[in-house]
Amino acid sequence: MTQQRKNSDGPTGKPQRDSARAATKAKSSAHVAEEAAESGARSARTATGQAGRAAAAGIETGRQAAVAATGKVAATAGAAWTVVTKRKAVAAGAGAGLIGVVGAAFAAGRATAKPQLGPVTRLTHGRI
Repeated sequence: MTQQRKNSDGPTGKPQRDSARAATKAKSSAHVAEEAAESGARSARTATGQAGRAAAAGIETGRQAAVAATGKVAATAGAAWTVVTKRKAVAAGAGAGLIGVVGAAFAAGRATAKPQLGPVTRLTHGRI
């Protein structure tokens, strides 16, 4: 093929050159797109892995908090159940304590309300 024929704008010259250039550009663009897709896939894998690790850590923290809360609730419920089942004993103990406090206050008040007596009067129980 001669140079003149190659450069001619005949029925197959210019369109072939244009399509060859377009094909080369398309191939280059496809290569760039492929590299970008691979980079995006790597970034997505990394982000997914990090999100998975963060989610696992969050789940573990939540599980530990739930276990701790369950233990506290169980202890509180146990104490409340003991009070309910032993309510008669608790009421009797509270009543005895109240009677003891009132009796002690009465005795202390009586001791301070007595008139001062001398030693002979105390010895004879107030007869002299």
